[in-house]
Amino acid sequence: MKVNLKVTFFLLFWNTFTYSADSTYVDTTAASDTILYQPGGLEGSVAGVTDSIDYEKGLYQNPTLALFKSMLVPGLGQIGNRQYVKAAVVIGLETWLISSAVHHGNDASDLRKQFEASTDLAERNMFYDRYLDSKDQRNKFTWFAVIVTFVSMFDAFSDAHLSGFPEEGKGNAQEIDLSFRPTDENGILASITYSF
Repeated sequence: MKVNLKVTFFLLFWNTFTYSADSTYVDTTAASDTILYQPGGLEGSVAGVTDSIDYEKGLYQNPTLALFKSMLVPGLGQIGNRQYVKAAVVIGLETWLISSAVHHGNDASDLRKQFEASTDLAERNMFYDRYLDSKDQRNKFTWFAVIVTFVSMFDAFSDAHLSGFPEEGKGNAQEIDLSFRPTDENGILASITYSF
């Protein structure tokens, strides 16, 4: 009995030592509590799709088409998504940015012509400085117009994707809230909030 106990103790100790010393040991036994969650039943019996609604049929427009429409004409993708306030903001912002870029570009062209025609050194320096300022302004407004165009393109794309989902639970998608509150100086502060 003493020999068996010593042998058993030795084998138990040896197994523990060899498994802890071997860094490449991999436990291949499967854990019984690692079953993936499968809604609707037990493992191997997953319920089929019961909701056969095709949400893409309810889209206001094709999302890719909305992206390209908004790229070619500012705000056209938002109009196709029935987002009229966004369309008005995009159209107004793009119109202002593009017209400002064109205005500063024309100024830069005129100032360069005046610089080249001038013979006085102080006048040439003044025209050249103003030319550089107008050119910088033209570039700034051009970059802002490009950025607004990209933002409106991807806004139209994502809104077109989301337009097919049901409206339930959202409440009113567009709300205007007007609130008044008194200020410390015996005045009234009015605020308008628009949610879309």
